[in-house]
Amino acid sequence: MNLLIDNWIPVRPRDGGKVQIITLQTLSCNNEQWRLSLPRDDMELATLALLICLWQILAPPKNDDEYRNRVRFPLTEDEFQKFISPWMEKFCLNHPTYPFMQVKGVKASEATSMDKLLTGVSGATNCAFINQPLQGEALCSGCTAIALFNQANNAPGFGGGFKSGLRGGTPVTTFIQGNDLRTTVWMNVLTGPRLQKYFPDEAYTENQPTWVKPVKPNKLISASAIGLARGLFWQPAHIELCPPVGSGKCTCCGQPSHQRYIGFLKEKFNFTLNGLWPHPHSPRLVTVKKGSVEERFLAFTTSAPSWTQIGRILVDKIIQKENGNRVATVVNQFRHIAPQRGLELVVGGYRNNQASILERRHDVLIFTQGWQQHSNVINEIVEAGLSYKTALRKALYTFSVGVKNAEFKGAGVSVHEVAERRFYRRSELLIPEILASINFSQADMVIRELRGKLHQLCETLFNESVAPYAHHPKLISTLAIARASFYKHLRELQPQGGLLHE
Repeated sequence: MNLLIDNWIPVRPRDGGKVQIITLQTLSCNNEQWRLSLPRDDMELATLALLICLWQILAPPKNDDEYRNRVRFPLTEDEFQKFISPWMEKFCLNHPTYPFMQVKGVKASEATSMDKLLTGVSGATNCAFINQPLQGEALCSGCTAIALFNQANNAPGFGGGFKSGLRGGTPVTTFIQGNDLRTTVWMNVLTGPRLQKYFPDEAYTENQPTWVKPVKPNKLISASAIGLARGLFWQPAHIELCPPVGSGKCTCCGQPSHQRYIGFLKEKFNFTLNGLWPHPHSPRLVTVKKGSVEERFLAFTTSAPSWTQIGRILVDKIIQKENGNRVATVVNQFRHIAPQRGLELVVGGYRNNQASILERRHDVLIFTQGWQQHSNVINEIVEAGLSYKTALRKALYTFSVGVKNAEFKGAGVSVHEVAERRFYRRSELLIPEILASINFSQADMVIRELRGKLHQLCETLFNESVAPYAHHPKLISTLAIARASFYKHLRELQPQGGLLHE
């Protein structure tokens, strides 16, 4: 199966209809509006990322005008053939010499079942997800290619010494969302000038995919020596698919397939990566330690909703000698190419504990027109939500553990953690809805109303949290101290007169 010419992309019409498996040419060369259709949101996000990476190396737009034309108009068949011809042999899943995302000759004592490629299906945390029975039993060629790409680039390594991808084990991925699949893909392909600005000079890099020129064991690799194609399709593991079995239904996408894969071989090998490769699809955190600057990719480390990370995924914050962040390059590009447009931002990834997946994340955050110029307002809205949550948590933590210096006993129950989860659940739509609809000329009024709603929510949650213990004789003093602390924090969150914005 060749990703450039064969059917592998699972879609359905944007307005509804049956699932179809289409080619890259069908997606790219006509006006039909499609959306991805797989039973797992993480596999849909991986498919989108794979399509974006393909077009990023096949045909990056020469400039902003060509970028806009690619978004607006399908390619002609002649253009499509011209773009794919240099790469025809590089994206075959079952190529006899260099199969996609694999290496030949992997030595393993036994085959590994395909469910190990479907992140979160196997293992102790499987019960945390809604997975169809036997979902990874036998995968069609398309789902196999998507799963290989996802495991290598978006998920933790297999554990036990296997490496994770260039962005770490569970990077947050951010994409611009368009009207349909074709436009979404092109809206996230970087232009040539931006590639030259943000990525190492191709003349000094190794740019063959890892399945064409595999990573050598025990090698020290400089991130600056990794070319664009090699980095976007990086494979940190030695994997080789077992020969496919006969026709049947794919247990992932549910579509009939003339051949399916039921296992693969994997082999440990070690290498050392020096530096950080500037992957264009993820925000980065910048930290200053002992005078040196370190960067790492943003990851979901708690169950807090995606809106809590807006300050990191939407707005660059780079201050000399201070911690900060850089948004994904694709987001920065869209900010400059479409300065008057609203934004639909896809945010996805996993939350893990080492090799175990605790949570799958896939959200769409919407920002109204003007988000490019009003990052200060957006930050204030998000910070308001976080500040009220913190005030609630601090007061209830005092109630939970007590006041040691004054020898006031605590409740001994983690009411602060329960209240925090309830805060996020009950405010789940509040802040995202404001960001999707705010009139920035009325930001002061909107933020005042938001603070009022958050104040009421926190009061309700505080009272609910302490109610079962309110009449316990040994907790009366502790409750009084916690309540006083709570209202002190709330008073500190009120603006001290005047307008919030000029």
